[in-house]
Amino acid sequence: MADPFVPNGRRRGEAATDIVDGMNTTRHRLTLLLGTNPAEPHSTTRMRYAITMVAGFATAVQVIVWLMVAIFGTHLDGPWWLWTPASALAINAALLGLDHVRRHWSNTAAPTGTTRGSL
Repeated sequence: MADPFVPNGRRRGEAATDIVDGMNTTRHRLTLLLGTNPAEPHSTTRMRYAITMVAGFATAVQVIVWLMVAIFGTHLDGPWWLWTPASALAINAALLGLDHVRRHWSNTAAPTGTTRGSL
């Protein structure tokens, strides 16, 4: 029987294992979805793809709105829609750089097969 003075029969400081397991499962699924698993060689590929697709769709919508403003407003406004692809390009470049750094670190951290010893 559970202790009436302790909530849910657990002692203070004990976390519910189902909550912790659920958090670990969610973290694992999120890393797979976003592609941030450090064990994969190209771990940010999915994230870069998602950013590119969202930015491409948003840019297409913004260009259509920009052209509609030009048609009905009789003047072509400044290319304000360029902020979306420019920021997506910057984010993709940063993620590609992150992949490069991870690959470089994993290659330099690998054992080389040389043995250390005295001369």
